Amino acid sequence: MILDKLEKFGLSVAPFRIVKTWEEARAAAKELGYPVVVKLASDTVHKTDVGGVVLDNYNETMLKSTWDYFQRHFKGEALLVQKQIKKGIELYVGIEDDPSFGRIILFGLGGVYVEVFRDISARICPITEKDVDSMIHDLKAKKILLGYRGKQVNLALLRKTLPKICEFAEHVRAKELDINPMKVDAKHLYIIDARVTGAQSAAREEEPSKSLKGKK
Repeated sequence: MILDKLEKFGLSVAPFRIVKTWEEARAAAKELGYPVVVKLASDTVHKTDVGGVVLDNYNETMLKSTWDYFQRHFKGEALLVQKQIKKGIELYVGIEDDPSFGRIILFGLGGVYVEVFRDISARICPITEKDVDSMIHDLKAKKILLGYRGKQVNLALLRKTLPKICEFAEHVRAKELDINPMKVDAKHLYIIDARVTGAQSAAREEEPSKSLKGKK
């Protein structure tokens, strides 16, 4: 699974568990701490577009209602229970394999803003921390990242994370990688969700996806 691969590569991912039964889902939510998000574990579909994401599960009763919803509409699919990260600005990071330039990293505000504003900065991979600064300054929405109405963003984490995403895409030979959203605030940065196509690398090296069994 792509989130598992990103985490093993050293990138910061919001804590999650893969579950297949109600008992596993309940135990995962208790371990991670409410509120949690429940979503399809698929790497390829746009989860929100197909109704495969349910936010704001604040207790076991709400979680059970969400579980029943997934069983009605996506019976048999593995699900992902993830700690819901409330704080932070939503960002988008994408990788495209361009036939002329090779891999290109795209960066901008995330969530619905990607489609609405199309305020995106791009560079050819690999990039440096200085490139990240210039990408931020390219954005029309740069004030949001540089400090706006008291909201602070940890730029040091951004400078370290974006070059590492380029490295990850090269490692897995991704033709396309969409990380949306990635949330960052004054102290933390978390990848919340990701979608990949064309990844080929190290399939034989993969460990089984996370489960509650054997979790320390």
